[in-house]
Amino acid sequence: MNLIFDLIIAVCLVGISMRIIFARGHFQAIVLFITYGLFLALAWTRLNSPDIAIAEAAVGAGLTGVLLMDTLGAIKTSEEKKMRIKVPLKLAVMSIVLVIVLGYSALQIPSDFSGLSLTVHNAMPLSGLEYSVTAVLLDFRSYDTWLELGVLLTAVIGVLTVRRRNSLTGSALPAPAEPVGRWIIKILLPFMVIIGGYLLWLGAFAPGGAFQAGVVLAGAGVMLWQAGHPCLAVLSNSSWRLLLCLGFSTFLILAASSLYYADQMLTHPQIKAWILGIEYAATISIAICLISLIQASPNSKLDKVS
Repeated sequence: MNLIFDLIIAVCLVGISMRIIFARGHFQAIVLFITYGLFLALAWTRLNSPDIAIAEAAVGAGLTGVLLMDTLGAIKTSEEKKMRIKVPLKLAVMSIVLVIVLGYSALQIPSDFSGLSLTVHNAMPLSGLEYSVTAVLLDFRSYDTWLELGVLLTAVIGVLTVRRRNSLTGSALPAPAEPVGRWIIKILLPFMVIIGGYLLWLGAFAPGGAFQAGVVLAGAGVMLWQAGHPCLAVLSNSSWRLLLCLGFSTFLILAASSLYYADQMLTHPQIKAWILGIEYAATISIAICLISLIQASPNSKLDKVS
């Protein structure tokens, strides 16, 4: 039964991805993209990777969908009519070659291959952490985690540059404030903050962590923004920029300081407070970056700071 369910998910993923290519309009393509993200989150869940599943559902299907919808609102109707179903021969050939290469690579994996799980398990006592995924993110591939925060920060800077703005001050609200939306937000917001905090705490010994907590808090901020609340626009420019760069700067401080007391870069001391500091800083920056991307999206009426 599980195999049948997995096959259904795999077929749906391939079918939806093909349908996105052949979509006749932008709106249809965006809806299919969001659907694809939800099925992909389900696939990661079946692969026993709830960390990635949460991030995919929140970012890949949720916040990215909001960004695409906001962008669609800035596209002229005449531009949407220009979309045509044209699949170049080169794209079809490259897709076939990619499938063959991936299939061949999968067949070359030894049946008794256990991956790097044993290596990670043996190195866990040196990390000072209890959960292997968190240890991998902060120790074994901390460069990657640092660069992910840098990518988010660069994305915000890029959107602000395109919009010719240097802050979120004066952003036009996507909708006027209305009592029903505010009432729903007042009920949901405390729960989302609690869930975000719980996921951050849970990451020390179970699936969770900074990124999962950050996307939940970002979802709460986007709900505030969509309900007509200024959200991050109420912060001063200096406070907003500080929170925006907090996660990346914390890793930068760690990288610089580790050169003085350790042989390798990004080697953190085995102190819980230091590890929690990195996690908290990353959570705040991830949430602020994702909310900033939404607030600085093309849906905003003002392109310059007043």
